[in-house]
Amino acid sequence: MEMEKRLYEAALEGSVSNLKALIQEDPLILDRISPTFFQDTPLHVATLRGHFEFARAVLGRNPRLATEADSLGHLPLHVASTKGHLEIVQELTRVIPSSCLARSKDGKLPLHLAIMKGVRVEVVSVLAQACLESTRSRLDRGDTALHLCVKYENLDAFQVILEELMKGEIIDGNNLLNAKNDDGNTVLHLAALQKHFEMMKHLLATPGIEPNAMNNNGLTSLDLVENSPRDLRGLELLNFLLRSNAMQRSTNLHSSLTPIETQPLTSHSGPFRPKKSWKIFFTFNGNNQLEDMKGEIIIIAAIIAATNALPMIYMRVNGPDLTEQYSTNSASFVPAVTIMSLLIAGFPLSNKLCAWVVIQSLYTSMGFLGLDYLGAIVSNEGRYSSVNFVFVFVSIWFGLLMLVSALNIIRLVVWIVTSIKMCMKRRRLRGRRDNGLTNP
Repeated sequence: MEMEKRLYEAALEGSVSNLKALIQEDPLILDRISPTFFQDTPLHVATLRGHFEFARAVLGRNPRLATEADSLGHLPLHVASTKGHLEIVQELTRVIPSSCLARSKDGKLPLHLAIMKGVRVEVVSVLAQACLESTRSRLDRGDTALHLCVKYENLDAFQVILEELMKGEIIDGNNLLNAKNDDGNTVLHLAALQKHFEMMKHLLATPGIEPNAMNNNGLTSLDLVENSPRDLRGLELLNFLLRSNAMQRSTNLHSSLTPIETQPLTSHSGPFRPKKSWKIFFTFNGNNQLEDMKGEIIIIAAIIAATNALPMIYMRVNGPDLTEQYSTNSASFVPAVTIMSLLIAGFPLSNKLCAWVVIQSLYTSMGFLGLDYLGAIVSNEGRYSSVNFVFVFVSIWFGLLMLVSALNIIRLVVWIVTSIKMCMKRRRLRGRRDNGLTNP
């Protein structure tokens, strides 16, 4: 064991002279090394530390060590690719080219790790050149190397891999460029989901890309951007895609495939015009972020409930309007507690109708809380001189809240009526299509 210890110390230091001295003492020392007794081989250690000369000397004496895996299933090539040690990667791929296709215990190739870690793009180039097949190998969710480049915003690696693929002439009809993962997402879908503006611009300029490919949910890249939360990156990307003549929505693609349905949609043809803000309010399109705000909504509802419950519990109510006080407090308390109960039970706020119920319940609870506050102001009118100003101010706020609540109810009515009309329209179209099929 003393010899092995000295060997690992030499690997840590990268001392080729010590390695040669150990080999002179025991010519078979490298042949007896196995990760069964040590977590890493000396080649793993030298690779991790970036000692190229030591690694080359080890490979010259025992190339088999390049095929030995550590406890994570990593070959020395995995380690070199993760750390970005270019010269060691070149040597390892030269000695054992098949190690490019070796998978770690979590199913990753050396190329995958190099892309994910964002190491020098030359490392990615060497790995792709050594084995083009590795660019087509998929991870457990069906992602290719190009998918990983988009996920980890590695545009340089994407360009290098695409160049190698084009030189290797293995893209038959650009299948790899438009390959889909298990969710049906292409690299263009992933760029849209993550709002990678520069990546999207590069992809759309790449020959052979299919800009309107649909995923498993029947959505194009443009659909994904339009349905994402609106922020600065999303709006910038959406404006860019809308100016691109190549991009279409899935609804337009479906309509082009079914000629019978194109006639009712002709009124929507022409250039895209964003809806005015007041029209957007009444569309009830479900593009909200309430699902990510469940915790905040529960806290707000709890505060409102406590505000209404505590005065009643401790009986801190003055004057003859005790019954009326109980009524307004209860009308604010009950919706707040209802919101808490629904959200704790897993009420899906991603659903349009469920989101509307929670919003309207909040409006109701806040409205009656404001009404209770107005009642308290009126009861103290004779005690404070500034009550009139406060009363007017709170009354205006209360009126605005009631207006917003009424508009929210109108929005629901408009959505219901629109949904009914759409259902009737689809039924008529289906009937016309069935008649067209039965009477050619």
